[in-house]
Amino acid sequence: MAGSSSPGLVLVAGAPEACAPLVQVLLEEGFQVLQRPFSPQVKNLLPATAAPPQLMVLQPADHGDVPLVEAMRRRDRGLPLLLLLDGADEELRARLLDAGADDVLVRPFGVREFVARCRAILRRSQRTVPPAQPRPSTDLLELGPIRLDRRQCRVTLSGEEVSLTPREFRLLECFMQHPGRALSREQLIEQVWGPDYSGDSKSVDVHVLWLRRKLDLAGPRPQLFITVRGIGYRLDPPRG
Repeated sequence: MAGSSSPGLVLVAGAPEACAPLVQVLLEEGFQVLQRPFSPQVKNLLPATAAPPQLMVLQPADHGDVPLVEAMRRRDRGLPLLLLLDGADEELRARLLDAGADDVLVRPFGVREFVARCRAILRRSQRTVPPAQPRPSTDLLELGPIRLDRRQCRVTLSGEEVSLTPREFRLLECFMQHPGRALSREQLIEQVWGPDYSGDSKSVDVHVLWLRRKLDLAGPRPQLFITVRGIGYRLDPPRG
């Protein structure tokens, strides 16, 4: 049963006949719903509306479009994204999640599970959204040669732009908010992957390795992303 207040506006993009039962159950649960046909163009999926959506439910025309998810994250890094697929193996699901999807639901699934996934994503996004206060000084994070611009979702190393996936960007952002502090894998998963993440901590190790390859200073050993044995990792300010 829906609560006394609306859970939020959900944008559902996909084939109308396939999305109709999902739209209906969302309406029954008290959500506001904006339905649009699927489009491979991000600009057509994110229309200008008076009230921005709090969640996008996307059913691609094929078995998952990684470039489209990456393009959406470049356009709007904060909009939660749930993908509905007719089929996807573990490798494709992992690629879509790393590209920026918040969850991937593979058919067949029940409408109640679908609603529960929507609510779980919204709970996570509400926990991680900062207070709506102007904080211009925090839009730019800098540590040695690394510069992270939150507003533009852009990272540069010694003035040269570095291409990061949305997950790598969020992981680097977390490290740069706590320079010199050892962060456990559990803390990083909570902040970057979310408290409902069901995978193992090896994903943290893999993403730190990718950040080292893209950002760490040259030399036989990492000088910025330091392994803290038995705990996790630390981002050290450069010496000298």
